[in-house]
Amino acid sequence: MLVWLASYPRSGNTLLRQVLKSCFDLDSCEGLESLPDQFRVPDGVRDEFYGSYFLDGDPDEFYRKALASAELVLIKSHQLPRDDAKAIYVVRDGRLALKSYVKYQHTYHPGTSSFESLLLGDNAYGEWASHYRAWTGRGGETLVIRFEELVRAGPELLARIGASLGVGGPARPWANPKETLRARDPAFFGAGRTAWAPDPFWTDARLRQFHTLHGPLLAELGYATAADVEAGAYPADTDEARLLHFAHALAARRNALQAECDARAAALAHTKHLTDAAIAELRAVCDARERAIHEQDRRAQEQARRAEEQIAAAAARVRELDARLQRRAWWRRLPLYGTLRRLVRP
Repeated sequence: MLVWLASYPRSGNTLLRQVLKSCFDLDSCEGLESLPDQFRVPDGVRDEFYGSYFLDGDPDEFYRKALASAELVLIKSHQLPRDDAKAIYVVRDGRLALKSYVKYQHTYHPGTSSFESLLLGDNAYGEWASHYRAWTGRGGETLVIRFEELVRAGPELLARIGASLGVGGPARPWANPKETLRARDPAFFGAGRTAWAPDPFWTDARLRQFHTLHGPLLAELGYATAADVEAGAYPADTDEARLLHFAHALAARRNALQAECDARAAALAHTKHLTDAAIAELRAVCDARERAIHEQDRRAQEQARRAEEQIAAAAARVRELDARLQRRAWWRRLPLYGTLRRLVRP
């Protein structure tokens, strides 16, 4: 059974996998999307703290086998949903997630993203609000967990997770190794704040942009009041609001087109894979039949050679016998022979 471990980037996906490993001894696949080589280098953290393993081979084949498997297969994902398989989705205050994501991109992928592009969703994973709604609005069963409750991961939450995964028995108590992990890799493991507070990163302009686009979900999830969101957003009839929504729509359209291109490319790649396999199978059959034909031809030629040798031997034998007969019957041609034959006949 495939279960997605999903979240918008920097929202607690790694923390969820730590809980699954520590409390349930469950490993999880790092994901179906490609990863930089630097993240594949053994670091002594993944195996010990969150049971991560990397995908080898064809991702589509792994995905199909996971869907059909009777065993539990956990796969991390920041991507938008691709099916209705069961999922655990971690949601975090969008302001905390976005700030951490901007820092992460600047550290590991400098120059590829900006606050504005991530705010609008002009990246591989879309933006915070639409990502949440895509996962929670699909047809499949989705257990939604808040980052702030996952940090504590008390018995009630562990029971919900175990029930969702069909894992029986009591889970081991959770002890958050945050400080140990931060000491080992401070660039990757952040402070893990559970409540947003103003800071220099969130300028007035950035907060207004965020509230304008993502304020409704922020209020819906209880991370801000509706009054605060309304007061912090650009009024709907302003140029700033219209420009933001226009840019947001363009990014969404671009992502939809990219998704369609990716789907078609994947379909073409899958078709090519099947075609190449069929061609290889046919080539193997043709090669086998060609070898069989060559073998039959060789045997026929060998049989013909042997037959010619037998015919030649038989002809030589006939000539030899004929010569013997000729040597033995020479006296029959004498006149005396005929006279004697007539005398002895009755």
